Amino acid sequence: MKKAIETVLEDDDIEPYSAEDMAEKVMNLFGYDKAITDNLLSSEERDIFYKLEDLDILYTEEESTNLPSGKKWRIHYWVLNERKIRKILDREKEDEEEEKEEESIYNGISDKVWERTSE
Repeated sequence: MKKAIETVLEDDDIEPYSAEDMAEKVMNLFGYDKAITDNLLSSEERDIFYKLEDLDILYTEEESTNLPSGKKWRIHYWVLNERKIRKILDREKEDEEEEKEEESIYNGISDKVWERTSE
């Protein structure tokens, strides 16, 4: 989660200084679930979730049910966007592999090639 948040924040030209804190709060709230109800969140946590929603890491869903009194009861959920998170992490992994390939090109060249001789 931390790596996905860092990557998205970097793409959004925002310093990733709080990526670890955000990831820790999100994972503590979700635990092993993919969705949590909105009414469990504090206003600070909700602000983080709105930011992550803007970054497409979380999204919301709503469920309505009828109460015996005839009123509608709406339950709002926050859901991890697992597809987006995997996509971000796969892209990051591909970028790292590409960097390693670029570095390995130079590792195969002899040190003598880099030497300059004055003639």
